[in-house]
Amino acid sequence: MNNTSLRIIDKEALPLGGFAGIVETRMVMSPKVWPKAQSNHQISHGLDDFIYLAYGHFKPNDGVPIHPHNDVDIVSFITSGSVGHKGTLGDGTLIEGPGVQVQRAGIGMQHSEFSVNDKKAGIVQIWFLPPKDGLASNYQNFKIQEGQMTTVLGGSNDNTFDSNMHCQIGFIDDGDVINVNKPFTAIITRGTAIANGEKVREGQLIEGKEMSLIAEKQLGLVLITRGDEK
Repeated sequence: MNNTSLRIIDKEALPLGGFAGIVETRMVMSPKVWPKAQSNHQISHGLDDFIYLAYGHFKPNDGVPIHPHNDVDIVSFITSGSVGHKGTLGDGTLIEGPGVQVQRAGIGMQHSEFSVNDKKAGIVQIWFLPPKDGLASNYQNFKIQEGQMTTVLGGSNDNTFDSNMHCQIGFIDDGDVINVNKPFTAIITRGTAIANGEKVREGQLIEGKEMSLIAEKQLGLVLITRGDEK
């Protein structure tokens, strides 16, 4: 891969799966955690401590039962609808889309997530390895605004959990340009854009070494890079 070439993975070309009350397409699985993923060349294998991404939705009035996590940072981007959260972190939280909850599972936590009404609730869930094991469990919530990218993990923002990675989520005004000059993974969560001269759309994951991304129409974006700037 040269510096300007991109790999584009369309969720529509991957098998649809899920469990309990969630329907999802698993687009990123790191062989660090799932060794068998190494032979699956349809998906991305992640980037450093970025290990997993699934794109999907909660069924109306349904979700996933209580289950445990430890030593993983979980970014849940609720793209639409309303998602309730129960568990040992953030019990009783209601996340209105577009909104993000970041959970540092750390030494261990349990949780359940679910759509709270008769509409689907869209979700992009992203997992990262923490900078070290055994950290204190904690969580944070973020509201995603039009016309800006919000750092939800890592970077130089003291209001986010520290990480070896940098995760930004947001909505970009038509015509705005985002330049990335380091290895990255991005996923289009809404609208369309032009990436290194190629049109990309909602549900497509992009990875490469550098990118010039021009927002075309109502662009929603998740951008993941190494946290070198911290």
